[in-house]
Amino acid sequence: MPPAEAHIVVVEDDPQYRRLVVRMLEAAGYRATATDGFTAALGAIEGAAPVDLLLADIGMPAGSPHGLSIGKVAQARKPGLKVLYMSGSDPSGYLFAQGESVLRKPFGSAELVAAIQAALGA
Repeated sequence: MPPAEAHIVVVEDDPQYRRLVVRMLEAAGYRATATDGFTAALGAIEGAAPVDLLLADIGMPAGSPHGLSIGKVAQARKPGLKVLYMSGSDPSGYLFAQGESVLRKPFGSAELVAAIQAALGA
């Protein structure tokens, strides 16, 4: 899928990192919607604009659903939604479904775009 046609919802609790990721995606030609947690991410996914991929940070603040939970609920509500996870820590303690992958932070634009393309099946 060409970048201009792909809409990505980013869920990241750190506002600076969220802005950075959105800027990298937009610079690569993707449409990006920034969200800061479970409720906002699901609202964006269930909104009027079709969403092609959820890019979810695994580590969220204590008391909030982690990114893996957000991804599972989003896929249950929007079957076929692609999900790519990102993490600044070791994600080996989480159980991922076959085909799911984790982009390790920090990452650069080229690494982000390659991971997005792979997740979208491009």
